[in-house]
Amino acid sequence: MLPSLFWHLSAFLIGIFGASFINWSFSLWYSCFLLILSLLLRKKKKYFQFFLTLAFLCLGLWRGQASRPVDQYLQAYFNRNDTWDFWVCADPEPDWHRQISILCPLTPSFNKGSQNEKVLVNLAIYPQVRYGDKLKIKCRLKSPPVFPDFNYAAYLAARGVGAICSWPEIVEIKKEGAGNRSLIKLYQSKRWALEKINAALPEPESGLASALLLGYKKTLYPLEEDNFKQAGLSHIVAISGGHISLLLNLLIVLLIYLGFSRNYAIWPALAGASLYVLLTGVQASAWRSLLMGAIMIYTWRRGRLASAWAPLLLAAAVMLILNPDLWYSDLGFQLSFLAIAGMISLYPLYASYTEKYLRRRFRNIANAFCLSLSAQLAVWPLLAIKSGGISLIAPITNVFAFAIFGPLVLSLLLALGFNLLFNLVYISWYPAYILLTYLIRLCRLAVSLPGAYIETPNFRIEYAFFYYFVLTLGIIYWHYCKNKKFKKRDIFD
Repeated sequence: MLPSLFWHLSAFLIGIFGASFINWSFSLWYSCFLLILSLLLRKKKKYFQFFLTLAFLCLGLWRGQASRPVDQYLQAYFNRNDTWDFWVCADPEPDWHRQISILCPLTPSFNKGSQNEKVLVNLAIYPQVRYGDKLKIKCRLKSPPVFPDFNYAAYLAARGVGAICSWPEIVEIKKEGAGNRSLIKLYQSKRWALEKINAALPEPESGLASALLLGYKKTLYPLEEDNFKQAGLSHIVAISGGHISLLLNLLIVLLIYLGFSRNYAIWPALAGASLYVLLTGVQASAWRSLLMGAIMIYTWRRGRLASAWAPLLLAAAVMLILNPDLWYSDLGFQLSFLAIAGMISLYPLYASYTEKYLRRRFRNIANAFCLSLSAQLAVWPLLAIKSGGISLIAPITNVFAFAIFGPLVLSLLLALGFNLLFNLVYISWYPAYILLTYLIRLCRLAVSLPGAYIETPNFRIEYAFFYYFVLTLGIIYWHYCKNKKFKKRDIFD
């Protein structure tokens, strides 16, 4: 069952990838034809699996070509200076000198078709806007630019944004005139937490806490953000699959300590992690990270890491069905997928040596390092292309950083709980402050070491393909040698 599911999902994903290069208008009809043909031949297993795999391939091609442009209706309003009606349809992200806001068009400025599309605008710090506010803004609507080294339009399109509002000037604000009431309450709670963090912690600790706990990635001081990048810990300030995996693991350990069985502890832990994701403001990237992290921790806790390919491909297929543009325009999706794929493929190789040559007391530390190294080896070509540099010290810093990640998240949540019950209690923030300072100093120490970070301005995509090709051949060869060794052992036994 799992091998056939693996090939079917792989074919579907290849079809979505191929849709970016092949324009085949009859792919849906071929998919239906091949599906019917496979059902007719279901008694002949080989033919059934072959035609069903081809059907999934055509289905992927169809889904990749079926996505609607995110600026289909907004294009009629491009390059016009006017006063427009919008409402704030996402939680504005605070930055050091602006509010990054996603707006949805309203009548009478726009037609009804445009109301399902989105516009990005960078507003001044004041006056502050919130989710649900109705705005009149004077600005120039235009298409997002495409730079020589970065496709900003594709980046925004993956988030459903089809236009930007340049040189904005707020003419009128009507507070909370639109939006979902439950989301308004959720975002109000999130802003309350941000205010408490800013009041209780100094900078840069407060900025790091807001990014880590609430998903406000721009609150970290720019110099510290660069340190995290060079130390290979940029994913700390964004909700990632690694985030969720560690939190899930900590919750599972706590539940087992409280008396839950190992097999059932994962379900309450998933519920707790979902509440944490909810605290970040129901961001799409956070839910994707929860799905990726859940797959990773589920297979890890059950000792079946090598069997995680089918769940990983299923998760990727579900995400790409919802948004086919993720695979080439969303760096978070790419890094999460490659990191988990690297752990699945490379960690068993390293673990076989750690279990053979290391004593039990050193094995846990070695396994943590190998898990981090596996993820870094899988993602570094992508980082070299996208960010222009790679961190050589990242496998080590990730071990030291993630060792305190679970306690840090719990200490921040407990501090917020104390402040909800007893107003501002500064002493409750002290454990979180110590751990946040540890993380910041860890990054500063890491980037001060010579050779910790290498810039790769001329790294080309051809080099990345060659690297992944060689890496794949190496993994296949290792599995071949392993299987050959087991066959010899069986013969002599």
